[in-house]
Amino acid sequence: MLMLLLSMSCKKSFLEIVPKGQVLASTVKDYDGLMNHTSFYANYYGLPGLVMGDELAAEAVQFPSAPLLTQRGFAWMDQLYDATVSSAQLDVELKNIYICNKVINEVLHIADGTEAQRKNIRAEALANRAWSYFGLITCYGKPYLASSAATDPGLPIILTAEISNTGFKRNSVSEVYQQILSDLKVAIPDLSTQVEVKTRVSRQAAMGMLGKVYLFMGQYEEAKIQFDAAFADLATTSSTTSLYDYNEAFLPTGVFQPFGRFGPNNPGNNTQLLNEAILHKTAILSGDFSNTGLVMTKETMDLYKPSDLRLNFYSNMRSNFTPLPPGLYGKYALTYAHTGLELADMILMRAEVRARTGNTAGAVQDLEWLRKNRMPSADASVPSTVTADPLKLLNFILEERIREFAGEGYRWPDMRRLSVDPLFSSKTYRHLVFGEDGTSIKNTYTLKPERFTLRLPQLILAGNPDMINNP
Repeated sequence: MLMLLLSMSCKKSFLEIVPKGQVLASTVKDYDGLMNHTSFYANYYGLPGLVMGDELAAEAVQFPSAPLLTQRGFAWMDQLYDATVSSAQLDVELKNIYICNKVINEVLHIADGTEAQRKNIRAEALANRAWSYFGLITCYGKPYLASSAATDPGLPIILTAEISNTGFKRNSVSEVYQQILSDLKVAIPDLSTQVEVKTRVSRQAAMGMLGKVYLFMGQYEEAKIQFDAAFADLATTSSTTSLYDYNEAFLPTGVFQPFGRFGPNNPGNNTQLLNEAILHKTAILSGDFSNTGLVMTKETMDLYKPSDLRLNFYSNMRSNFTPLPPGLYGKYALTYAHTGLELADMILMRAEVRARTGNTAGAVQDLEWLRKNRMPSADASVPSTVTADPLKLLNFILEERIREFAGEGYRWPDMRRLSVDPLFSSKTYRHLVFGEDGTSIKNTYTLKPERFTLRLPQLILAGNPDMINNP
């Protein structure tokens, strides 16, 4: 052993010896490979927001067997996590931030590859870091409000490949949002409009991300600029991104055939159907936050016209193929929630910012672009009574978001941002648990304003005494 140590000291220091079976990132290929890590695009634990939207209800037979985190999230409880348990979402996103920081701080300094390659990889890491922080701040920071964001507690901003997970302090919500904006703005010029796989960040994806962040900050003109730029990029590339036309997809020879035990062969069940993905990321609905025992509210189902082909994703049967109580429906054709950037999401976000900035015709154009691909053209028009009233139009767009994304976790972030919007801030939210007859109410949960912000796990706070928790 002494001879071995002496021979090692003559050649390389111990820290320079690469462990067998492992590779230290040193080439463009290595750093590029880091951005392919599955944690960037596949979340196997689910997300709290998947069970917290007000489009959901529960039914008393199966819901008690749902994971404990599902039950706590649905009830909007103060503490989701036991004292010895961390949040899987935090764990995954902090790992992603670590990888991104390593790439951001190192890749420009390697000798391998071209400058354009190195800048592109760094830009992808910046965009992914921004997306990770955006996902976390929309859970653990208060909804963005310009008048208080500078003092509202946010998250620690970590810009180095830091191994320690202790000793951190919380930056403000404003500081976190400014970091997200900065990362995306620096990234966009160096990103390509063409990517080999849709789990990698394109320029149009980053511009769409930036537009979404501005929307959540209430900066609608800035959001519109970014969405317009992203759509312009999509139009001038050979991108395969396009809406599925449900009028064709559900035909006997359509792409959503065959119907299986868990519904049609659609993007919610098949992660290879990527036409609508601008940036493909998913969260599985059988993890910590599953849809076991969850159904749609009757108000949600009433939003659909009978001809709306999105109704094909619903069933009056439970996952164990026993019948649900009369009048209740679950979204059975949904194994994966799409948590990246989808074309339908960006269409509806642009429709919203157009409506909010006075472009009614543009908002209607976007709405009908989506709706003509979801139902027969004859039923896709936005009613004239809606287009004549700006508030009704805005409500119609928000309802279209529910029709399109019910059960996929999109409603919870919308509820959060609308809670500080004077047009919607007075709304009260509740969750109902229906009895076996489908009409009686077994339990009612009402969302407290402070629970628009999740509390941090005690395990995180135990190692970071300078971090205060949310109320």
